[in-house]
Amino acid sequence: MARKTLTDELESSRILIFNSRGAEAAPLLNEMGIDAAYLDAGEALYKEAAALVTQQKKEYQEQNQAYDKLYIEKDDAEKNYKRTLKLVRVLSRNDKDLQNRLGFQSGKTMAITQWIEAVIHFYNRLLNESAFLTKLAKFKISTDRLKNEKLDELDDYCTKLKAIAEIALEKKPQPLEQLGIVVPP
Repeated sequence: MARKTLTDELESSRILIFNSRGAEAAPLLNEMGIDAAYLDAGEALYKEAAALVTQQKKEYQEQNQAYDKLYIEKDDAEKNYKRTLKLVRVLSRNDKDLQNRLGFQSGKTMAITQWIEAVIHFYNRLLNESAFLTKLAKFKISTDRLKNEKLDELDDYCTKLKAIAEIALEKKPQPLEQLGIVVPP
């Protein structure tokens, strides 16, 4: 089965939470402890997560624009570097020590895609180091900046609400479907 997109996850959460106030579902959910206050908390959590996703999408757009600018500037810098390198090679062809000090004999540098991949792997490994993350927090680097904690909270909330709704509405397939819960035939 294909994995749901973030937008799909949010939409499923919205349907589940907001439609739990429906005329058929609400009384049965209320009997199971899902009252208006519980649903209000879920709506607030959903809205907060949705706002964070919107902000994240905007940041991704800005990041993509920055990458575009980076590549344009990288191309310009690379052209200048190649011209300078060619000139220095010609002017230093009789001075092998200078060429060694300038790194003409060294290996190639890491490609930007390899660098980006290395950074992603670094952050993924870093998130698994809870003791070290505590140290980082002293320097204003929190897991909020490294992962989507609100989305995890929303997922936990919706998992509980869905489970309770399935129990409370087990004999009412129509309200279950209104909550986005597929009822097998």
